[in-house]
Amino acid sequence: MQFRWLALARTLGIAAEPAQKMWRDLTAAYGADGRFYHNLNHIRHALDIAEQLRDVAADFTAVQLAVWFHDVVYDPRRSDNEAQSAAYAEKVLRPLGVPDETLAKLSNLILATKSHEASKPDPNIFVVLDADLAILSAPPAQYDAYAQAIRQEYSFVPEEQYVVGRTAVLQKFLARSPFYFTEKMQERGDTAVYQNVSRELRALEK
Repeated sequence: MQFRWLALARTLGIAAEPAQKMWRDLTAAYGADGRFYHNLNHIRHALDIAEQLRDVAADFTAVQLAVWFHDVVYDPRRSDNEAQSAAYAEKVLRPLGVPDETLAKLSNLILATKSHEASKPDPNIFVVLDADLAILSAPPAQYDAYAQAIRQEYSFVPEEQYVVGRTAVLQKFLARSPFYFTEKMQERGDTAVYQNVSRELRALEK
C-alpha cells in the first residue's frame, strides 16, 4: 500500500519527504481505534476495483486520490464525514502543489460518496462509487464479515435502533436497478449485491 501511495504521489509531483509524511498520516487515520471496516483494507479493495475499471475513468489520478481520501475522516456519530474528508484532502494537498482542477474533481468525487448517487453522468464518479461499494458484491463470507464490521463501528447504537437504520440503508440498496454504474460491475456484481443484501435483511428480521 505504501508503494501504491508513493507512486501516485510521484505522478502528482509530490516530493519524497512530504509524500512519506502523508503516508504516515493516512495510515494513522485509517488505523484509528474503532475502524473495523473503514480502514486500509477497505482502501486496498477499492483501489483494486478502481484499477479494474481504469479504462472507464476520465481522470484516473483524481479517482485514485478520491479512493485514498474519501474516508480519511470517519466518525460514525457524525453526518459530515465526506465534507470533512474533502476539506482535509484539499488542506494537505494544495500546499504540495496539486493543481486546483484536480482538487476540485477530488472534492466532488469524495462528496459523491455520501449519497452514493450520481447527479449527472460522470465516469470518474461512476468508478469511485462502484469501487467504494464493491464489497456488497463480495462472496458471502466476505460480505458477512463486512456487515459484522459495520455493526462493530456502530456498537454505540442500541440493537433495535441499529436494525431500523441498517434496514433502511439496505432497502435503499435493493431499490437501485441497476445497482452499479459501470457495465463491468453491473454484469458481474449486481446479482450478488441483491443476494447479499437480501440475506442480511433476513438476518436483521430475526
